[in-house]
Amino acid sequence: MDERIFRIPERLIERHDTRDPFQLARLLGYYVKFINTKKQKGFCKIYLNNYFIFINSNMSLQMQRMTCAHELGHLLLHKDALTKRDYLVEMEIFDITDQRELEANQFAANILIDDEELLELIQEGNDVVRIASLLNVNVNMLMVKLLTMNKSGYDFNVPFVPKSAFMGTIEDRADSI
Repeated sequence: MDERIFRIPERLIERHDTRDPFQLARLLGYYVKFINTKKQKGFCKIYLNNYFIFINSNMSLQMQRMTCAHELGHLLLHKDALTKRDYLVEMEIFDITDQRELEANQFAANILIDDEELLELIQEGNDVVRIASLLNVNVNMLMVKLLTMNKSGYDFNVPFVPKSAFMGTIEDRADSI
C-alpha cells in the first residue's frame, strides 16, 4: 500500500488545520470549478502548471466534498500520470478495481474521516449508515476508510466491500449502497 495515502492527508490536515477539501485545494493553489454535467462527478487537469478540479454542480454538497477530496488525491498522488496524459477524465470515476482510483478513494477517506472520531462513533454502537451520516460521507466511503484502517492493523468487521462504481452513479445520499 502506498503510504502517501496516509502521510499526505495527515500533513495537509496538520499544516492547514482543516479537513475541508475545498479549503485544502484553495490553500494549495488549486482551482476548483463547478460544471454542469450529467455524465461525471468530477475530474482533474493540469494545464500550464495550473491545477484544476472540476466538480459536477448538480450533486449534493456531500458528494461534491467527496469528489473534491478524491480529485485532490489524484493531483497529489498521481501527478506524473496526469502530466504525461495532460489530463485525467474519469468517465467511470471511482472504479475501485483501478489502482489509481482505489488510492484516490483511500486518500479521500483519509482527508474526510478522522480516525479518532470514527473510533468514538463505533464505540458508541452506531451502525454504518448512522456513522456515515454523522461524518457527512457516503456509506461506501466509510467502508473504504474501514478497509484502509484494516490494512493498517485494525480488525474491523466490514459489512461489505463497496461496489466498483459506487461513486460513478449520480445517487449521492449518505445511506446509499
